[in-house]
Amino acid sequence: MKEGKIASEELSRLLKETSRAPEIIVGAEAGEDAAVVHSDEIIIITADPITFTEENIGTYTVAVNCNDIVAMGGMPKYLTTTIFLPPDSTLKKLTAVFKEINYACRQAGVLWVGGHTEVTSAVTRIVISAQMVGSLFKEPTVTSGAQAGELLVMSKWAGLEATTLLARKKKQVCRKLLGREGFKRVLGWLHDPGISIIREGRILKETRITAGHDPTEGGIATGIHEIASRSGVGALIDSAKINIREETLALCSYFNLDPLGILSSGVFLFTAPPELAGDACAKLNTGGIPAAVIGEITPDPGKIILVDGEKARPLPLYSKDELLKVL
Repeated sequence: MKEGKIASEELSRLLKETSRAPEIIVGAEAGEDAAVVHSDEIIIITADPITFTEENIGTYTVAVNCNDIVAMGGMPKYLTTTIFLPPDSTLKKLTAVFKEINYACRQAGVLWVGGHTEVTSAVTRIVISAQMVGSLFKEPTVTSGAQAGELLVMSKWAGLEATTLLARKKKQVCRKLLGREGFKRVLGWLHDPGISIIREGRILKETRITAGHDPTEGGIATGIHEIASRSGVGALIDSAKINIREETLALCSYFNLDPLGILSSGVFLFTAPPELAGDACAKLNTGGIPAAVIGEITPDPGKIILVDGEKARPLPLYSKDELLKVL
């Protein structure tokens, strides 16, 4: 593909993958620079780029932006994307990206309403920067809302996203370590249970949550630190309660990574009063999403302790994701 804008006729064909709905007044069309939609709700706005991988980039784009909306106490509704491609990209490849974003949006119940697509030598691989708009349906669950005496709950398992990424980036080694079935199973995690927390948001729509977070870079450990730091509290974490799959442990052991410090999109970390936390876990587990209380919030700012049997140590804080050691 030549550097510059996508040809109008090709862009028009690609934009057929974007959403069409009665609430969209002006949607994604060649030559239109903005979308117009009906809205009379309090909205949540977030933006996140995908720069670390080309594979499944459409799935990652939708999921990570949806997760920020859900963690704030809302439901994602509208997506816009800015897609940059290097000059050696093919139209076939771009078409596949558009179809993947379309599919991911339909699965998430999100309308893809527009954006910008360009071929440029400023990038060496496909990069997508996206913005998501959602509606707020209860009090915002900011990361600074945790209070002493509350319980910390975690859905799914630590390192979910990083494990699937490792399997794709280090195929030969991971296939040997996990075996054929284990390798196939890990690849499937990207879609089942998936790296989105939309299901958690729907299940917990009526549950009072005081703080919510989608742990990405730095994993579960950094996510817990961010909640505690923003809330001015401490935390006591029971390592035995943190769900880590055998496949993740095997890969982390081989690559010398801490499973608590690797990308964990798809996990929902949240705090709730003791009388509600157990009920929240029950709702999630009944809905097919593993969830458990992994610790409690303490009144000691900056003191985040990981308890492992009779041993206790400070929970590590990762300024860089552990996965960067490998990728």
